[in-house]
Amino acid sequence: MISRETVMQTLKCFPNQYPQMLEEKFPHVLEKIVKLWNSPDGEAYFNDLLQPNGRGGGRFDRGGFPEKAWHEILQLSQLYRKPRPKPAR
Repeated sequence: MISRETVMQTLKCFPNQYPQMLEEKFPHVLEKIVKLWNSPDGEAYFNDLLQPNGRGGGRFDRGGFPEKAWHEILQLSQLYRKPRPKPAR
């Protein structure tokens, strides 16, 4: 399981932006978001999570994500899309 500190450092989010429900109910999703955070592949993952036929909204057999988790994913996708410094090489 990924630590809260690692999530906060990687995502550079404020405490009020912390994805609590993802951490508690969907840790695999949060871990993948953190893993892809500085990668161009993160964009495709967020798109998949947020599309009606993607993992998040399209899992009609399981009902998709609860509203709070959906909101956290949307908030993180907006944070992901904000310009940020490129990692040092």
